[in-house]
Amino acid sequence: MKKYFLLLFVLFSIAACSKKEEKLELFNAESFAYSLDKGWEADASVRVKGFEQNGVNGTYAVKLSYTVDLESPDGKVIRSIDSGKIDKTSAEKVIDLQINSQIQLDSNYKLGSYKLVFNVTDDPSGRKASIQSSFDLTN
Repeated sequence: MKKYFLLLFVLFSIAACSKKEEKLELFNAESFAYSLDKGWEADASVRVKGFEQNGVNGTYAVKLSYTVDLESPDGKVIRSIDSGKIDKTSAEKVIDLQINSQIQLDSNYKLGSYKLVFNVTDDPSGRKASIQSSFDLTN
């Protein structure tokens, strides 16, 4: 009986001490476009979680990089039509963050269904994730 108790204790200790790496995850991707005088503006957002947070002296830091690709109705892809960095510090661990993108599309863009692809990198860990969202350009 003592052997089983010792074995269970060792297994629980190993499980408690092992650091499980969380997966970088993108979710709730949304996008839409509205007409302007000379074109459209596409607004998009995505939420991200599972990023690494380095805690130093009670402050947690999050560092993310992102690019946004645009795919037209005819399949042409414009890489990195938008990009940015998020460098956030907080006194508490952050559960998730929202990334927003605004893209100006001039009148040369044709009517139809477009896709936006968010590509996000967790800078400290190097983990990457992508997600897409669609919107329509209409009259």
